[in-house]
Amino acid sequence: MYRQILTHPITMAALVTLANAVKPVTVDDTAYIIYARHIAAHPTDPYGFPIFWWFAPEPAMGVLCPPVVPYWLAGGVALFGDSPALLKLWVFPFVWLLAWALRALVRRFARGTETFALPLLILSPAVLPTVNLMLDVPAAALAMAAVELFIRACRPRTSELPTGIDGRPNRLLAVAAGLVAGLAMQTKYSAFVAPAVIMWFGLTHRRAVTAVVAVCACGAVFAGWELCLVEKYGQSHFWFHATAPSDPPPGENKFSAALAEKFELIGFLAGHFGCLAVGAGLVAGSALRVPRRWLVGTAVIWSVGFVLVATLPRRWTVWDGDVTLTTAFWQASGALWFASVTACATALLLRVKRGVGFRLRPDTIFLIGWLAIEVAAALALTPFPAARRVIGTTLVAGLVAARAAGRIARARPGRRPSRGVLALGIAAGIAVAAIDVLDAFPEQVCAEMSADVTRDRPDTATVWYAGHWGFQHYCEREGMRPLVAGESVVRAGDYVVLPIHPDGGFHRPYTGFTVKEPLREGDEVAVIVWDDPLSAKTVPNFYGGVDPVAGRDHPRLRVRVYRLRADWAP
Repeated sequence: MYRQILTHPITMAALVTLANAVKPVTVDDTAYIIYARHIAAHPTDPYGFPIFWWFAPEPAMGVLCPPVVPYWLAGGVALFGDSPALLKLWVFPFVWLLAWALRALVRRFARGTETFALPLLILSPAVLPTVNLMLDVPAAALAMAAVELFIRACRPRTSELPTGIDGRPNRLLAVAAGLVAGLAMQTKYSAFVAPAVIMWFGLTHRRAVTAVVAVCACGAVFAGWELCLVEKYGQSHFWFHATAPSDPPPGENKFSAALAEKFELIGFLAGHFGCLAVGAGLVAGSALRVPRRWLVGTAVIWSVGFVLVATLPRRWTVWDGDVTLTTAFWQASGALWFASVTACATALLLRVKRGVGFRLRPDTIFLIGWLAIEVAAALALTPFPAARRVIGTTLVAGLVAARAAGRIARARPGRRPSRGVLALGIAAGIAVAAIDVLDAFPEQVCAEMSADVTRDRPDTATVWYAGHWGFQHYCEREGMRPLVAGESVVRAGDYVVLPIHPDGGFHRPYTGFTVKEPLREGDEVAVIVWDDPLSAKTVPNFYGGVDPVAGRDHPRLRVRVYRLRADWAP
């Protein structure tokens, strides 16, 4: 009974939400808070304002921000203001919906594995550190809920759940599934996988007409919103970003450049999969009846590798130029986990029943096709590598592995993945989440300490800052103004707060343009440094980089505060 309570979707969602609530604003959270504030005040005009993002104010239509999460956050802002902690608690329904959908899907495709599969997925690095105030987990939650609702609408006779009395599809529930899928697509455009998965289920379970009904409802929701935007602003938000120009390198055509970029993404996404899917990969290995000593050895090697990545300075891991042993570790892990899940999928497809031969089950074909759709979408819809790009792939890989493990457990009672597999999968999620929480604090603390340095300034003096992501949120909350290249003119007596980046690489808080320190025009009044013994960092690499967790050779953040003696332009 206690195990059922601990693994209940509400319990899982509460744990994830509370862990998320202690994390400061990080990376893209800032943009969604800005949209939420505006929508709370102007609910019928979501994109009718200028937003400072990257390096200069721009029309809000120019920032990729579909409406569902900003409108949901706007409800929270209207109720209790823009407190990040309260807004993160407000996101609880999305986390619960994801946990509910995953439990329902596990029950359907891998009955008997719920008590280990659900916590292994919800508390994994694919979910626990990735909620924030961002779009990815809400989009995954709505997409998976849409798939589960559509499966219920179909009520196929091949389902492992009880069927309807007459077995006929419920078209009204199929429409509801399509509506939820449409909301998923308007949460994040990567959720375009939802109607594809629904259609795939319809084809594999002979419910193509019902699938068409659901996909049409999905299209109506998506297109209806975009048409409303065209009517109000003269352009579609989705089309604006889908047709944004991209310039290939000199001497290359767009097709070859795009192909090379996608080929390069395979290794980068594999690296993130190597972090997020450790639990799914080990469950797959257990389902393949890998000898226990080999499975334990793999888990130990991965754990030691993770500890080394988290503790060694980056310079100790450099292999050749910018290639590091950290990157090799993550990509090798990703290749191993994906190979294990693929082997499970193959074993499920080629399952032989004595006296019958090959027996292909529609549920198995559907689940493996769903994994293929997620992999294809991760490559096709990804502009740059990031852990969030493989959340869907990781969750569906977990379903495939759990299905294989469930088959083994039913055939051989007592043959279940060991508790060590569950413990390591959850420990990985907790470890990545803890590193990410720690790595989010420097931008808040350094911004607040910079504000304290300038607190006694004259009323006529302005405090300016450069920086992006969480640093932008906390600087603006302290009343600072952003520096805009070629526009801002800082007067004598003003203060300037500048993050000092190490040479080379992509560091936070990203400024978007090179800011030269006012060495001649100003006096340095403070240097604020956040450093700690732990080498591991996730900002910004977990959200946009090659390695989900990597070492560093510099303080997490260094900020200098100047008081100007003469006018200065950045």
